[in-house]
Amino acid sequence: MSDHDASTHPLLRGLNEPQQMAVRHVRGPLLILAGAGSGKTTVITRRLAWLVEEEGVRPGQILAVTFTNKAAEEMRERVQRLVSVPVAQLWVSTFHSFCTRILRREGERTPVGRDFVIFDPSDQKSLIKQVLTELKLPEKQFHPKRVLEVISDWKNRCLLPEEAGEEALDPWTRRALEAYDLYQKALKNHRACDFDDLLLHTERLLRQPEAQEQYGRQFQYLLVDEYQDTNRAQYLLVQHLARQHRNLAVVGDEDQSIYGWRGADIRNILDFQRDFPEAVEVKLEQNYRSTQKILDAASTVIANNAQRLGKTLWTQLGEGERITFKLADEGRLEAEWVVQTLLAERGRAPGTKMAVLYRANWQSRQLEEALRAVNLPYKLVGGVKFYERAEVKDLLAYLRLASNPFDLVSFRRAISSPSRGVGPTTLGRIEAAIPEGGTPLEGVAAALRSGELKGRAQREMVRFLDLFHRAQAELKAQGPAALVRWMLVESGYIQMLEDEATLEAEGRVRNLEEFVSAAAEAESLGLSLAAFLDRITLASDADQVEEAADLSLMTIHCAKGLEFPVVFLVGLEEDVFPNRNARETEDGLEEERRLFYVAITRAQRKLYLSAARRRRMMGSEMLGMPSRFLRELPPEALEAPIRWGTELYQAGMGIQGGARMGPRGGGAHVAGELQRIRTLFDRARSVDTPAEASPAASESPESPTAWAKGTRVRSPRFGVGLVLGHTGSGDGLTYSIRFATGEKRIVARFGMLEAVEN
Repeated sequence: MSDHDASTHPLLRGLNEPQQMAVRHVRGPLLILAGAGSGKTTVITRRLAWLVEEEGVRPGQILAVTFTNKAAEEMRERVQRLVSVPVAQLWVSTFHSFCTRILRREGERTPVGRDFVIFDPSDQKSLIKQVLTELKLPEKQFHPKRVLEVISDWKNRCLLPEEAGEEALDPWTRRALEAYDLYQKALKNHRACDFDDLLLHTERLLRQPEAQEQYGRQFQYLLVDEYQDTNRAQYLLVQHLARQHRNLAVVGDEDQSIYGWRGADIRNILDFQRDFPEAVEVKLEQNYRSTQKILDAASTVIANNAQRLGKTLWTQLGEGERITFKLADEGRLEAEWVVQTLLAERGRAPGTKMAVLYRANWQSRQLEEALRAVNLPYKLVGGVKFYERAEVKDLLAYLRLASNPFDLVSFRRAISSPSRGVGPTTLGRIEAAIPEGGTPLEGVAAALRSGELKGRAQREMVRFLDLFHRAQAELKAQGPAALVRWMLVESGYIQMLEDEATLEAEGRVRNLEEFVSAAAEAESLGLSLAAFLDRITLASDADQVEEAADLSLMTIHCAKGLEFPVVFLVGLEEDVFPNRNARETEDGLEEERRLFYVAITRAQRKLYLSAARRRRMMGSEMLGMPSRFLRELPPEALEAPIRWGTELYQAGMGIQGGARMGPRGGGAHVAGELQRIRTLFDRARSVDTPAEASPAASESPESPTAWAKGTRVRSPRFGVGLVLGHTGSGDGLTYSIRFATGEKRIVARFGMLEAVEN
């Protein structure tokens, strides 16, 4: 086909030159680097149609995989409009759906047979609890969710129990490995797979030469979408299937790899041309979404990452408006500024779709309150409104019961969070013991006196009763913020999250910290606990109004793949964005920068950035250090130079976090995550007593001396690991360490590492 014919071909019409190259490439490996907003989905669907309609490839010989059912369905629908054969003949699906289909076919060659059932997360939790009980592993040290996380990581790296043994470097991991072994045997007995098994068993199947030859012959053409998000198991699956014919096209953007925390490995796309040296590379750099000022900002920031292949986005949509940055004095004023600017944008262009993006869910609270204050409807995407989140409602149950002992609904919720061994039968006995006109707590006391409660339930109910007796004194002596902190610790709720030690638990803790800040704000306005609770209830009622389709609140992770004419990105301070855990590893910091890049490229016409000098954390004022990403923005893309103060910028780059500012002065910022929770909550309870300023907040740690390869070290976040090597020296000393959860690169001065005796 001549170039002239190609340019008029219906499947190539409207495509730019690199897009046409990607569609027309047929034989051999192909790497399509698709920048943000570059028409990736159009290229994928046109390529699939081209193979069928122009190259005569039988639909059953094509396998296209992506990550979500929604994306797969959209791909099928768009391809069907372009081809003359039924799209059902093509294998277009998610990785998990593809693997399920193969395992159903190949039952006799797999450990679980053809008629297996798929266990959902609830089934998995029930099974692992049985396993932990059989192994006599206490739930406090071996929380089911945490054990399942570690097992999932092993499976996603295609490690069976006998193969993961070399990673069991400490007693906890060795026992978790025993649980993995028994868990797999239990799944087999149930003729069941969990979601990770679908990938694991299919990958093991395709290691067999006969199966690999069979499916390699069937799928002559492979296309993998979002290749930057593949984990080890998905990578190996693709390698097995493509080994025979090598007609593999992968589509992705290394600059949008933001799921490392759930196993995605950016090296899969970075090393594609090492795996396939003959691969053709096509870069889709023309952006059809954003103006040039926005793209310049994104490109300049992401250029600071070392782990990238490189591309430069450009557009024909014009230069566009410059980016606006607002530095508010504190978090509440930042939220109010966002709302006022939203209203101004609405007035300028009614009906314009807008989004407010943030790094973590806890940040929505002040935004939601500011929006409700002006009756501006909003849609919270991918999450639950702040005061409707489970952990917040649990805490509210404790506070409402302390404030109103007759509240039976709050009593029922509080008594079971955390679990106290009180099931429906025991709860029924307690409620039956409530005297006429009495309180649920009086029912507890009566049930204890009568001997109705036995064993653990008896012990726990004595503590529960004592908690609320003491709470009455605390109500009189403390304001709302101090009482909330007291209740979180004394109820055992924070201990429960410490024991869980999962990413989900970390997020729940941050939401509870934000609740304490809400209580402190109410206290500063002179509100009592009862008034504070009333305000929350009224705010929750206001949430029932119909949501607006033109204003969305969401985390940046939820925003990936979306676009809005106007975008607000809030909370640009160190420890907020980049997230405070990210600085521990070089890889983590680069992923945060990629997340910033994703946030910027959601904006089509106008981008607003904001930060706060001070922000309440656990009810105390924190001095905000500027996000390092602000310094990386090109001045010419900004409305005005960002002036935070030279001394603060220097501090922000040198001090990895904020300084705690109590009501009467200094204090030390407590770094870390779950390891810091107990200290943070205990210290916050005595927040009215000014703490001494910590030299750690203003001095850099001493330059560490490098450990030798093979040294066993402990990280407060990742556990015990083995040093594989190091790069740099002094403040730049960075270790490569193999942990049970995989290999990590950790900057020594921030990683809080310690050597472990062999």
